[in-house]
Amino acid sequence: MNQSEFENNILKSWENPEHVRLRTAARVTDVDYFHFFDLYDFIRRNATEKPIKILDYGAGPSPYQTCFPGADYRKADVIAAPGLHYCIRPDSTVPESDGVFDLVLSTQVVEHVANPQVYFSECFRLLRKGGKLVLTTHGVWEEHGVPYDFQRWTEQGMRRDLKQAGFHQPEIYKLTCGFRALMFLFTRTYFEVLPPAPWLPQKVFKSIRFIYSKLFPLIYRTCGKYWPQAGVVKAVEGSVTSPFYIVIAAVAEKTT
Repeated sequence: MNQSEFENNILKSWENPEHVRLRTAARVTDVDYFHFFDLYDFIRRNATEKPIKILDYGAGPSPYQTCFPGADYRKADVIAAPGLHYCIRPDSTVPESDGVFDLVLSTQVVEHVANPQVYFSECFRLLRKGGKLVLTTHGVWEEHGVPYDFQRWTEQGMRRDLKQAGFHQPEIYKLTCGFRALMFLFTRTYFEVLPPAPWLPQKVFKSIRFIYSKLFPLIYRTCGKYWPQAGVVKAVEGSVTSPFYIVIAAVAEKTT
């Protein structure tokens, strides 16, 4: 597949209404429900209706733009999608002046960036003093190159990298933690893994998977009822907070 075909395939996936629906209106019947529900919850907690200037850095179809209805909302990506304001350069930088934005939004992007420290430093450069970076990326997730998938983060790793970029005291969060993470990973894996080759174990595996396909929404509802606090957890520096999680997130202010 050449670059043009690859980009066309990505654009088609972004144009699919399901792409945005999953991220902003996930249903308990969706296998990825907990991931998208908790991610959207975190974005909404950091949303505003104020007339601020935002850069969606690695925007794709910008599924969270509606969370910022009053904003001057600018989009940057490596693929020339409709409505794009900036084409990200090969070194991950953006052709814009220093200190332009009140908020930089980066959602599930930086794991695909070959030089993340340049990306974090660019976030810092583009923010005005007092501006904030709202960032999410994977803690645990399958490899999913589009076309590349380079890294995952821990709490300490994210805190270190943001401080090195210039952010003084970044707040780190973990999304989809504990039992929510366990059930999400089990469900996602069970529907993707190949059944065993022998005939009888294969039939048993497929039969149980069919039954589980009917049961997992009830299990998700139960997890949501009894472990709602495990959706978005603020990490405490120097202590072990929710060591099992799907997404690592940060809110970091530019103070200088």
